[in-house]
Amino acid sequence: MADLFMALTSLAWGLAGLTVAIMPAVALVWARRILLDPWSRFWFGQAVLLIGLLLMIGTTGLVAFWLWAVCGAVAAIKGCLLLGAPLSWRQRMLQWLGTWPPWLYRVGGTIDLALAVGLATDLIFHR
Repeated sequence: MADLFMALTSLAWGLAGLTVAIMPAVALVWARRILLDPWSRFWFGQAVLLIGLLLMIGTTGLVAFWLWAVCGAVAAIKGCLLLGAPLSWRQRMLQWLGTWPPWLYRVGGTIDLALAVGLATDLIFHR
């Protein structure tokens, strides 16, 4: 069952990374929706927190366990920040993200896509 959740995590991570790498303007739209809408923020924060915990716990048998544990810890921290951050901090984050050039979003999406492919590869070849 853990492999199924890890595979779905890898798929969602890869699709999000590919979308941001191809269309960087989507990242700011997603960030605006997630940071300002309480309903979206709650569910996205819960999902990111759960995925982070699953990455930390569910990948112990994989070769690059340390990499997935660090990615899971970062995701869990992001989920906690997203759930507990005050409105003023979230608005400052949106202003800061709005100043990023499009190539920086593309690099982030490419890194996300590479990590998703790496997780899928590790799941396929080392379980």
